[in-house]
Amino acid sequence: MRATGGEDRAGGVLRTERILITGARGLLGTALVPYLRERGYDIWCHGRGGDVEIRADLCDPAQARAALDEVSPNVIVNLAALTNVDACERSPQQAYRANVRLVENLTSWMRDTSNGCHLVQLSTDQVYDGPGPHREDDITLSNYYGFSKYAGELAAASVDHTILRTNFFGPSRCVGRMSLSDWLVQSMANSDPITVFEDVRFSPLSLQSLVSLLEVVIAKKERVAVNVGSRDGMSKADFAFALAEVMQLPTENMKRGTSEQIKLAAYRPKDMTMDSSRFETAFGVELPTLKAEIQSMRGAYAS
Repeated sequence: MRATGGEDRAGGVLRTERILITGARGLLGTALVPYLRERGYDIWCHGRGGDVEIRADLCDPAQARAALDEVSPNVIVNLAALTNVDACERSPQQAYRANVRLVENLTSWMRDTSNGCHLVQLSTDQVYDGPGPHREDDITLSNYYGFSKYAGELAAASVDHTILRTNFFGPSRCVGRMSLSDWLVQSMANSDPITVFEDVRFSPLSLQSLVSLLEVVIAKKERVAVNVGSRDGMSKADFAFALAEVMQLPTENMKRGTSEQIKLAAYRPKDMTMDSSRFETAFGVELPTLKAEIQSMRGAYAS
């Protein structure tokens, strides 16, 4: 039996908005759904399996329309995507279906209804490359994954939307899926030999921070396309060693290297750091530093 509405923590007020979360069984969705349900939101989940209400193929126009007619959401949080960068490079058609066509089907339904639905479209920091931090108009598309996600943004922008370019880390609740920090913590705990990249820079948020910010986005519904990341950035190598220090994990088998040493199907951007000041202004929040986000992992993994 699905959960519908409830009391929030503050005052027992029933939240009447109906929110459809696509890709609800992924890394972000498995953190976001329980958070919003605990806060009293009426959540409908879409996914390819597991405990979800909607299992339609949203890449298919007819199935997407039937599913959306059934739910009739006031807000759609679109987390469904093909995020495997190499898979996108090997099959641009799959990348298009998952990252563009699906969004086109959502927006087509929104344009044909009159319930004032708002789309929150999750995008990626891989639409950037070159020296950062990058502002929102500083687009450099260097692989099919970034290209398809940007094309999905263009589709989302045709309706009432909030587009968020982001990256995140933290303990995964998704069976069979590890986050970057999961992999690092497990590798260091097992003393596995790993190479961490000192030529790749980013400015991610923790899952805990991102899900709380998504609640703010859902409430305010600002029509913007914005970066949402930590206030500063660092290399993935510095991130790994900082995480090791916080978690008090051994680093003897972790070495610094470059992404060019690893043969991958798709090119990876070297600097994805973002200037997220536009998000702070639009939503009235102050984003955390990456050092503070890494510090929060001590408690996150301990629990």
